[in-house]
Amino acid sequence: MRYNKSIGDVELGRAPVIAAVLTRLSGDAVTRAKADGADIIELRLDLLNAEERREADIKSFLEGCNMPVILTNRCRDEGGSFTGTEYERIEMLRTIIATGLVDAVDIEFIAESKKDVIETAKRVDIPVIISLHDFSGMPAPDEILEIVEAMYSVGGSIAKVAVTPMNRVDCLNLIQITEQISREGRALITIGMGDWGRHLRVIAPLYGSVLTYGFIEEDRGAVAPGQFSVSELKSMLERLKPSGQ
Repeated sequence: MRYNKSIGDVELGRAPVIAAVLTRLSGDAVTRAKADGADIIELRLDLLNAEERREADIKSFLEGCNMPVILTNRCRDEGGSFTGTEYERIEMLRTIIATGLVDAVDIEFIAESKKDVIETAKRVDIPVIISLHDFSGMPAPDEILEIVEAMYSVGGSIAKVAVTPMNRVDCLNLIQITEQISREGRALITIGMGDWGRHLRVIAPLYGSVLTYGFIEEDRGAVAPGQFSVSELKSMLERLKPSGQ
């Protein structure tokens, strides 16, 4: 199994990497994200307005985007806002992936049609982030490890676990999992949501999480519980990261 160590020209695992969550097709927002310290854009198709979801407009935006792009069309069961059918959601992803204009795609572990997305991504040779989002709590550590292994097994090159720790022990367990998977040389994104998990958005990258997500200040604000802005993440990571990173 090949585990991707880059998204576009951005290398993963060497230093903390920040993805700016983009909720509209705005070149100005991309410019702001880059200036604030983002390395990558996550384009949230499910958060675009109806007019911006036209394929031609998305393609035009991607052709002019000068940063690597993760394509996401989040389902409602995992905190997204897509209102069409599941077939429409998956086909929208596959159609845009097939243009060759995106650098990675995120698809939920629970998606029944994830295999179709994985196969389309494989044809254009981009990494697939297989993701899990739990807004009410956090599975036991053994269960998280089993889920992560399954994510790799089904074809994910990067596993993503976004959970809601409820106490210090949960936070420590998530950090330990992050360090363990990172030490094994595999690409994992871990995100803590909510009050207890908020600090993990800054700390987890220091223990091996290959990516953290922030919002663009001029955009709609946080799109997940406890999310920081890109500029906040950049400032804190610069202060906290070891000199060797």
